[in-house]
Amino acid sequence: MHCSRCVVPGIAVLALGAAAFTLAGCNIYRQGGSLRSNDTFTYIADEHYPVTVTLMDTRTNEPVWTADVPVGKQLTIRFHEAQYPDNPANPDAMRWRFFDKPTRAGELGSVMAVPNKFSRRIDTSIRSSPEYPAGTDPRGQSLTVAKPMPTAPSTTDAAMSVPSITTPAPTPK
Repeated sequence: MHCSRCVVPGIAVLALGAAAFTLAGCNIYRQGGSLRSNDTFTYIADEHYPVTVTLMDTRTNEPVWTADVPVGKQLTIRFHEAQYPDNPANPDAMRWRFFDKPTRAGELGSVMAVPNKFSRRIDTSIRSSPEYPAGTDPRGQSLTVAKPMPTAPSTTDAAMSVPSITTPAPTPK
């Protein structure tokens, strides 16, 4: 026989643990941030908003890293503090990855050392638009005028004929 005073607190502890595990491991990638203070940012490029993301070192005002987000893709970056203690100039880590849009979660496989949060800034710029995904630019395609295809003459309409291409016979010299 179970004591109700033991079972209820046990369930509460289990539920609290599950909630803490879910919050600790959950990271939602979305434009505007994950709505948590975890230094995660997502940039989505489309035809009318082709975005370039640049990480600036504010101590030198020079770019550290830049990426042109391809149209139809998203770039997600996340900063991790004090990952390189032996590198005082760039002690933090930046992880990033390009995804198909929309992707809400996934491993950020690329990593590099970056300045700490007091010495870096993310700048964004918009490239000339509209910009289209590779191979889909309607302006880059040559325009061809469709020619009507000849059809076989109808047996019911004897007056209709199909034009034919004939080459004239060479004239003798």
